[in-house]
This record gives sequence, C-alpha cells and structure tokens, in this order.
Amino acid sequence: MRETGEGVLLVVVTRGGAASAARLAGIWPEAEILVTERVAPLLADHSGRCTPVAAGALGSALAERFAGALRQVVCFCSVGACVRLLAPLLVDKTRDPGVVSVDESARFVVAVLGGHLGGANAWTQRIAEELGAAPVITTASDRRGLPAVDLLGQEQGWQVVASTSALRAAAAALLNGEPVALIEEADTWRPATPPPPNLYRLDDPAALDARAYSAVLWVKDEAPSVDWQARLGDRLVRYRTAHPGS
Repeated sequence: MRETGEGVLLVVVTRGGAASAARLAGIWPEAEILVTERVAPLLADHSGRCTPVAAGALGSALAERFAGALRQVVCFCSVGACVRLLAPLLVDKTRDPGVVSVDESARFVVAVLGGHLGGANAWTQRIAEELGAAPVITTASDRRGLPAVDLLGQEQGWQVVASTSALRAAAAALLNGEPVALIEEADTWRPATPPPPNLYRLDDPAALDARAYSAVLWVKDEAPSVDWQARLGDRLVRYRTAHPGS
C-alpha cells in the first residue's frame, strides 16, 4: 500500500529544505508541513497543508504536534539543529516518533532518533530513494547485519514486551557476542538473514540454563511464571504473537 504521509510532519526552515520538502509533499498528500514564515512562499503549491510560523514560535508549534499522533518528523536542516530543536520535546524511545534529518543540499538523509521503534531507519531509506540522496543509518545492529531486539518478529506480528533497560541489555549482549537465548516453542520465526552464532534457539523452556545466557528472548503470549521472571530479571525480553484480548 502506498504511503500517504499520515502522521508525518515536515519541518522546513531553509530555502534548500523547502525544495526537498516540496518533493516529498508531492508524494505524501497527508503530511503536514511546518514552515518558517520567510520560507513559506516557496511552498505555495502546498499551502493547504502548510502552517507558517515565526522562527521564534517554532518550538511551541512543535510541542503542540508532539502531543498528538505523530509517527515521523522529517527536519530539513543539519542534524545539530534538528537535535537542538526537538530535544526538549523527547520523552522516551518507546513513545517518541522517529526523527529524520535531511541536509540543505539533500545529499544525505540521516536517521537521528527512533531508528527501530520509531521507524526512522526505514523512513531514512525511503526518503533517500525519493530524493536520490545517501541514507545514513548508524544503529549498530543494522551496520553489522544483526537482528534488532526491539523489532524481532515484527514482520510476523510479534509485539515486544520489555523495559527499556532490558531491551538495551539484550541488544548489547547480541552486539558484544555474548550468549543470548531465543525461546520459541512454535518455531515460526523466519529471519531474513541467518541469525548470529551467539543467538541460541530453544524450543523448550526446560532446556534453558538461565545462568548461561546474558539475555533471554522469550516468545510467549502469557507472561512467564513469577519464578522465571525473578530468575531472569532485566535479562528477559518477551514477545507476544497475538494482540491482547485476541
């Protein structure tokens, strides 16, 4: 299904950025454009979706939109300017939208925040293709071809249930070559690329020696027993295969 841009905010502060934003606005008819007043005339063809704001009011306008249902923010400015602009609005990686930065000359598209959970890595690839730019993705798992713990099984409808600290610890364990267990009794996970050698797949929880693994990825719709949760603590990352109540 073609992306419409619903829930996408294009933030434009420069003339060069306006040209790139216009190209994306042409293919994403539902994306909103937040633009500084001095640049707004360059986006006259998309005036129905543009909200011109004074440069000094950009922060408050962004805050209003962050309180809504944003999926992705695309800033047409340097990464540094993007970070300074959005930093006061960020809450948590599990709730923040993905953030992408496009440089003034549209040579580079950078995944700034929310590469996995926020979808910024995928959006970076998509935007780079549309603009003929180079995508810049720096998340370690992507650079090394490792599975992303927070996205594992997403293509099969899995939903991750874990604290931020548990996700961080499991991702670090995979990256550092430490032993990580994947317990999946149904054996339905079909990764696009071969899993790393330090990811051990088990189909029976009884075979798990909790002391032997730095992290345990457990595919289970119901929470493991209190005993297991106590033994694993922040080493446990759980995935549901069904939506709650289904």
